[in-house]
Amino acid sequence: MKFLTLIISYLILFTSQAFAHTDHALGEGSFHTFYHSVFWTIFAIVVYKAYNWFKHKKYHKN
Repeated sequence: MKFLTLIISYLILFTSQAFAHTDHALGEGSFHTFYHSVFWTIFAIVVYKAYNWFKHKKYHKN
């Protein structure tokens, strides 16, 4: 439970910082939106894979 609380607190911290940024290299157009959608898609895939890995590891440990 401590691990889950730590992960959630880090996610809240990092997402609030990401929402507050201005990006001079990408601009504020459609490419910037595309970049963020790709980033969050990859982020969701990594979280899903990590969840499955931990679940698989716990299942085989028992």
